[in-house]
Amino acid sequence: MPSANTTRIARNTLLLYFRQILIMLVSLYTVRIVLNVLGEEDYGIYNVTAGVVTMFGFLSGAMATASQRYFAFDLGNGDTEHLSSRLTPMTKRTKR
Repeated sequence: MPSANTTRIARNTLLLYFRQILIMLVSLYTVRIVLNVLGEEDYGIYNVTAGVVTMFGFLSGAMATASQRYFAFDLGNGDTEHLSSRLTPMTKRTKR
């Protein structure tokens, strides 16, 4: 007889597969609608714009995570001098 955890893991796995398939079907259907509404050229511009926005969002998140890691490392070591040297360039504003 399977344990309660095994049953729960199997059930959650099946639900996640169902969710993923549902999201894929909805995405395929909405792409078709958006392509018909926008046309080929505007859909390409839409995709390029979405790609650029996604790329900058990823880079922003990666930079924030890296900064937090270095801050936590310096705080853990008690190295406030090195921490302030890392923090200063991030807080400076350029004058126009």
